[in-house]
Amino acid sequence: MSMIDRIRHRRDANRRARAIERALRSANSPAVRDEIIAIAQRQYS
Repeated sequence: MSMIDRIRHRRDANRRARAIERALRSANSPAVRDEIIAIAQRQYS
């Protein structure tokens, strides 16, 4: 993996993490929060 690919991958991972955190903060109910966490875990594991 080249240095550019590594930087791009890290940047994309940070972007996804920020989007998930934003969604969790704006979630109104615990059920929605649990669903966001479940989707994120399924997607990125």
